[in-house]
Amino acid sequence: MQPRGMRMRPKVFMREVFTRVVLVSGIATAVRHLVWRDRVAVLLYHDPDPATLDAHLTYLRTFCDLVPLAEATTRGSGRPRAAITLDDGHVGNARLLPVFIKHGVRPTIYLCSGIVAQPRTHWWMHPGALEAGVERLKRMTNSERLSELRSRGFQRDTETSAASATGLSAAHIEAMRPYVDFQSHTRFHPILTKCDDPECVDELFGSMNEVERLTGTKCQHFSYPNGDYGSREIAMLKAAGYRTGRTVDIGWNDESTDPFQLRALDIHDDSSVAWFAAQLTGITQFLRYVLNGGGISGRKPQV
Repeated sequence: MQPRGMRMRPKVFMREVFTRVVLVSGIATAVRHLVWRDRVAVLLYHDPDPATLDAHLTYLRTFCDLVPLAEATTRGSGRPRAAITLDDGHVGNARLLPVFIKHGVRPTIYLCSGIVAQPRTHWWMHPGALEAGVERLKRMTNSERLSELRSRGFQRDTETSAASATGLSAAHIEAMRPYVDFQSHTRFHPILTKCDDPECVDELFGSMNEVERLTGTKCQHFSYPNGDYGSREIAMLKAAGYRTGRTVDIGWNDESTDPFQLRALDIHDDSSVAWFAAQLTGITQFLRYVLNGGGISGRKPQV
């Protein structure tokens, strides 16, 4: 078997070529002026390091206004806008607080409310899930996935040592609360379309209540785990009292966007500034979706 570094080289090379083409050809600038315009790009991160996010925000501020998520479906004033979101509530997000303060940005962190604030592990980060194959587990019904994880030593509500916790602690959340908008990403991050109705209700309603208890503020915004959703999930969000649902469907948002189908640009956490600029066109994400069986609508391929 080839060493991992050798296997990655063609992919890295193609990324560099694509990045140069996008930037040198003027595609990035054209998208900014013709498509992005005064719309809102909702950027999706997970666990970037502070230096990377600092570089991205420094670049964004040269041509773009940084706005809170609540402005995603409002009318603009002629200048591109971007809202910063992070999924899952990773413990590493705590290191980003100085970056948020430096750039005067109020991000939205969507919490897995049954995992953060206690010594638990996001299921896909557990060794048992890695051995079983995370993508394979995603395609199972929720009960099947939980059963296989239990057979491999993982219980979603079992506590581990504080050192092994993968989510933000209660102290982290309290320190970040004046600068960060904490919202819901379900309780334990199942694929909602693989859940039955009672499981969905527990994840959506339960997470809203847990986030509100953790933060002392209203929970109104939601991010679909893995970007998988349908009409049932939208109806349940509305019934629970959420105001928005963020997808990972490609695109930009304005006053005509369905608030329960907010579009987003999925940014690689370790992106160089040049690769980040290329991803802001949406082209890289579009190609990834098409290659994975999606259509040309920009909708994320559903598991």
